[in-house]
Amino acid sequence: MSEHPEAQDLLGPFVMGDLDPAEERAVEVHLEGCASCRREAEALRLAHERLVEFAAASEAPPSHLRDRAVASMPRPTPRRTVPPWAVAAAVLLLALGIAYGPSLLGSQEVAAASLEPMGEAPDAGAEVNVQDAGENLAVSVDAWGLPECQKEEYYELWFVEENGEHVSAGSFTVGESGDAELDLTAPRFATSYQRIGVTVERDKDPRPSGVMMMGGELHGS
Repeated sequence: MSEHPEAQDLLGPFVMGDLDPAEERAVEVHLEGCASCRREAEALRLAHERLVEFAAASEAPPSHLRDRAVASMPRPTPRRTVPPWAVAAAVLLLALGIAYGPSLLGSQEVAAASLEPMGEAPDAGAEVNVQDAGENLAVSVDAWGLPECQKEEYYELWFVEENGEHVSAGSFTVGESGDAELDLTAPRFATSYQRIGVTVERDKDPRPSGVMMMGGELHGS
Protein backbone atom coordinates (compact mmCIF):
# COMPACT_ATOMS: atom_id res chain seq x y z
CA MET A 1 0.00 0.00 0.00
CA SER A 2 1.27 3.50 -0.84
CA GLU A 3 2.84 5.65 1.83
CA HIS A 4 1.08 8.69 0.37
CA PRO A 5 -2.44 7.55 -0.66
CA GLU A 6 -3.96 11.04 -0.67
CA ALA A 7 -1.24 12.44 -2.92
CA GLN A 8 -1.35 9.42 -5.24
CA ASP A 9 -5.11 9.77 -5.67
CA LEU A 10 -4.45 13.24 -7.12
CA LEU A 11 -1.72 12.19 -9.54
CA GLY A 12 -4.08 11.14 -12.33
CA PRO A 13 -6.08 14.38 -12.33
CA PHE A 14 -2.76 16.25 -11.97
CA VAL A 15 -1.23 14.90 -15.17
CA MET A 16 -4.55 15.41 -16.97
CA GLY A 17 -4.77 19.05 -15.80
CA ASP A 18 -8.03 18.56 -13.90
CA LEU A 19 -7.01 19.94 -10.48
CA ASP A 20 -7.80 23.38 -9.16
CA PRO A 21 -4.77 25.69 -8.70
CA ALA A 22 -4.42 25.00 -4.95
CA GLU A 23 -4.49 21.21 -5.41
CA GLU A 24 -2.10 21.41 -8.35
CA ARG A 25 0.41 23.43 -6.33
CA ALA A 26 0.11 21.01 -3.40
CA VAL A 27 0.91 18.07 -5.68
CA GLU A 28 3.87 19.94 -7.23
CA VAL A 29 5.32 20.60 -3.78
CA HIS A 30 4.86 16.95 -2.79
CA LEU A 31 6.54 15.69 -5.97
CA GLU A 32 9.58 17.86 -5.32
CA GLY A 33 10.36 15.78 -2.25
CA CYS A 34 8.98 12.34 -3.14
CA ALA A 35 10.82 10.24 -5.71
CA SER A 36 8.30 7.36 -5.68
CA CYS A 37 5.37 9.66 -6.44
CA ARG A 38 7.42 11.39 -9.16
CA ARG A 39 7.95 8.01 -10.81
CA GLU A 40 4.24 7.21 -10.62
CA ALA A 41 3.34 10.64 -12.01
CA GLU A 42 5.66 10.06 -14.98
CA ALA A 43 4.10 6.64 -15.61
CA LEU A 44 0.61 8.17 -15.50
CA ARG A 45 1.70 11.01 -17.77
CA LEU A 46 2.92 8.46 -20.33
CA ALA A 47 -0.34 6.52 -20.05
CA HIS A 48 -2.32 9.73 -20.56
CA GLU A 49 -0.28 10.59 -23.66
CA ARG A 50 -0.93 7.12 -25.06
CA LEU A 51 -4.65 7.53 -24.40
CA VAL A 52 -4.65 10.86 -26.22
CA GLU A 53 -2.85 9.26 -29.16
CA PHE A 54 -5.35 6.45 -29.24
CA ALA A 55 -8.30 8.84 -29.06
CA ALA A 56 -7.13 10.26 -32.38
CA ALA A 57 -7.09 6.80 -34.00
CA SER A 58 -9.84 5.92 -36.42
CA GLU A 59 -10.81 2.59 -34.85
CA ALA A 60 -11.47 1.47 -31.28
CA PRO A 61 -10.34 -1.94 -30.01
CA PRO A 62 -12.94 -4.66 -30.60
CA SER A 63 -15.40 -5.08 -27.75
CA HIS A 64 -14.26 -8.65 -27.01
CA LEU A 65 -10.75 -7.32 -26.32
CA ARG A 66 -12.07 -4.73 -23.89
CA ASP A 67 -14.07 -7.46 -22.12
CA ARG A 68 -10.96 -9.65 -21.92
CA ALA A 69 -8.96 -6.76 -20.46
CA VAL A 70 -11.59 -6.07 -17.82
CA ALA A 71 -11.76 -9.74 -16.87
CA SER A 72 -7.99 -9.88 -16.39
CA MET A 73 -7.88 -6.92 -13.98
CA PRO A 74 -7.34 -7.73 -10.28
CA ARG A 75 -10.20 -6.99 -7.92
CA PRO A 76 -9.69 -3.71 -6.04
CA THR A 77 -8.58 -3.89 -2.43
CA PRO A 78 -11.16 -2.55 0.05
CA ARG A 79 -8.52 -0.42 1.79
CA ARG A 80 -8.56 2.21 -0.96
CA THR A 81 -11.08 3.44 -3.47
CA VAL A 82 -9.69 3.31 -6.99
CA PRO A 83 -10.44 6.60 -8.79
CA PRO A 84 -12.68 6.22 -11.87
CA TRP A 85 -10.07 7.81 -14.14
CA ALA A 86 -7.55 5.15 -13.11
CA VAL A 87 -9.96 2.28 -13.84
CA ALA A 88 -10.80 3.73 -17.27
CA ALA A 89 -7.14 4.25 -18.14
CA ALA A 90 -6.14 0.78 -16.99
CA VAL A 91 -8.94 -0.92 -18.94
CA LEU A 92 -8.15 0.92 -22.14
CA LEU A 93 -4.39 0.44 -21.85
CA LEU A 94 -4.86 -3.28 -21.19
CA ALA A 95 -7.10 -3.55 -24.22
CA LEU A 96 -4.57 -1.66 -26.34
CA GLY A 97 -1.76 -3.87 -25.11
CA ILE A 98 -3.66 -7.03 -25.99
CA ALA A 99 -4.65 -5.76 -29.42
CA TYR A 100 -1.62 -3.84 -30.57
CA GLY A 101 1.35 -4.76 -28.36
CA PRO A 102 4.45 -2.59 -27.81
CA SER A 103 4.23 -0.83 -31.18
CA LEU A 104 1.53 1.47 -29.79
CA LEU A 105 2.31 1.36 -26.09
CA GLY A 106 6.01 2.16 -26.56
CA SER A 107 9.19 0.38 -25.52
CA GLN A 108 8.96 -2.80 -23.48
CA GLU A 109 10.68 -3.07 -20.12
CA VAL A 110 13.14 -5.97 -20.11
CA ALA A 111 14.89 -5.55 -16.75
CA ALA A 112 15.01 -3.42 -13.60
CA ALA A 113 17.18 -2.90 -10.53
CA SER A 114 17.01 -1.15 -7.15
CA LEU A 115 20.44 0.18 -6.21
CA GLU A 116 21.58 0.28 -2.59
CA PRO A 117 24.39 2.41 -1.04
CA MET A 118 27.88 0.99 -0.82
CA GLY A 119 30.50 2.63 1.39
CA GLU A 120 31.07 6.29 0.60
CA ALA A 121 27.44 7.32 -0.02
CA PRO A 122 25.30 5.90 2.83
CA ASP A 123 22.17 7.78 1.73
CA ALA A 124 22.41 6.93 -1.96
CA GLY A 125 19.93 4.86 -3.91
CA ALA A 126 18.41 4.55 -7.35
CA GLU A 127 15.71 2.86 -9.37
CA VAL A 128 16.82 1.66 -12.80
CA ASN A 129 14.55 0.50 -15.62
CA VAL A 130 15.89 -1.04 -18.82
CA GLN A 131 13.75 -1.03 -21.96
CA ASP A 132 14.12 -2.54 -25.40
CA ALA A 133 14.81 0.35 -27.79
CA GLY A 134 15.60 -1.46 -31.01
CA GLU A 135 19.34 -1.73 -31.61
CA ASN A 136 20.17 -0.59 -28.06
CA LEU A 137 18.73 -0.54 -24.57
CA ALA A 138 17.14 2.58 -23.11
CA VAL A 139 18.17 2.93 -19.47
CA SER A 140 16.19 5.29 -17.23
CA VAL A 141 17.63 6.14 -13.83
CA ASP A 142 16.10 7.94 -10.85
CA ALA A 143 18.97 8.46 -8.38
CA TRP A 144 19.16 10.26 -5.04
CA GLY A 145 21.48 10.86 -2.08
CA LEU A 146 24.74 11.04 -4.04
CA PRO A 147 27.48 13.46 -2.93
CA GLU A 148 27.73 16.57 -5.10
CA CYS A 149 30.27 16.22 -7.91
CA GLN A 150 33.44 18.22 -7.46
CA LYS A 151 35.56 19.71 -10.25
CA GLU A 152 36.41 17.13 -12.98
CA GLU A 153 34.43 14.49 -11.07
CA TYR A 154 31.48 12.50 -12.41
CA TYR A 155 29.50 9.31 -11.86
CA GLU A 156 29.25 6.41 -14.27
CA LEU A 157 26.61 3.70 -14.52
CA TRP A 158 27.89 0.19 -15.26
CA PHE A 159 26.37 -3.15 -16.18
CA VAL A 160 28.52 -5.69 -14.32
CA GLU A 161 29.05 -9.31 -15.38
CA GLU A 162 29.53 -12.14 -12.87
CA ASN A 163 33.20 -12.42 -13.85
CA GLY A 164 33.76 -8.71 -13.16
CA GLU A 165 33.49 -7.50 -16.75
CA HIS A 166 31.93 -4.03 -17.01
CA VAL A 167 30.11 -2.18 -19.78
CA SER A 168 29.22 1.50 -19.39
CA ALA A 169 25.74 2.91 -19.88
CA GLY A 170 26.98 6.50 -19.64
CA SER A 171 28.15 9.14 -17.18
CA PHE A 172 26.39 11.92 -15.30
CA THR A 173 26.93 14.56 -12.64
CA VAL A 174 24.81 15.67 -9.68
CA GLY A 175 24.54 19.01 -7.97
CA GLU A 176 23.95 19.98 -4.37
CA SER A 177 20.62 18.11 -4.20
CA GLY A 178 22.36 14.79 -4.89
CA ASP A 179 19.47 13.77 -7.17
CA ALA A 180 19.44 12.92 -10.86
CA GLU A 181 16.87 11.70 -13.38
CA LEU A 182 18.63 10.24 -16.42
CA ASP A 183 17.97 8.67 -19.79
CA LEU A 184 21.02 6.64 -20.84
CA THR A 185 21.83 4.03 -23.50
CA ALA A 186 23.50 0.62 -23.28
CA PRO A 187 24.26 -2.16 -25.80
CA ARG A 188 21.63 -4.89 -26.05
CA PHE A 189 23.93 -7.63 -24.78
CA ALA A 190 24.10 -5.88 -21.39
CA THR A 191 20.83 -7.53 -20.33
CA SER A 192 22.81 -10.75 -19.81
CA TYR A 193 24.78 -9.05 -17.02
CA GLN A 194 23.74 -9.70 -13.43
CA ARG A 195 24.33 -6.38 -11.67
CA ILE A 196 24.25 -2.61 -12.12
CA GLY A 197 26.53 -0.26 -10.22
CA VAL A 198 27.50 3.41 -10.03
CA THR A 199 31.12 4.47 -9.52
CA VAL A 200 32.67 7.87 -8.93
CA GLU A 201 35.24 8.75 -11.60
CA ARG A 202 37.93 11.42 -11.55
CA ASP A 203 39.73 10.84 -14.85
CA LYS A 204 39.00 9.80 -18.41
CA ASP A 205 40.18 6.20 -18.03
CA PRO A 206 37.54 3.98 -19.72
CA ARG A 207 37.85 1.44 -16.90
CA PRO A 208 35.85 1.86 -13.66
CA SER A 209 37.71 3.42 -10.74
CA GLY A 210 36.57 0.69 -8.38
CA VAL A 211 34.99 3.20 -5.98
CA MET A 212 31.44 1.82 -6.05
CA MET A 213 28.85 4.26 -4.66
CA MET A 214 25.82 1.99 -5.04
CA GLY A 215 24.83 -1.23 -6.74
CA GLY A 216 22.11 -3.83 -7.10
CA GLU A 217 20.94 -7.00 -8.82
CA LEU A 218 19.49 -6.72 -12.33
CA HIS A 219 16.19 -8.60 -12.59
CA GLY A 220 14.44 -9.49 -15.83
CA SER A 221 10.79 -8.58 -16.14
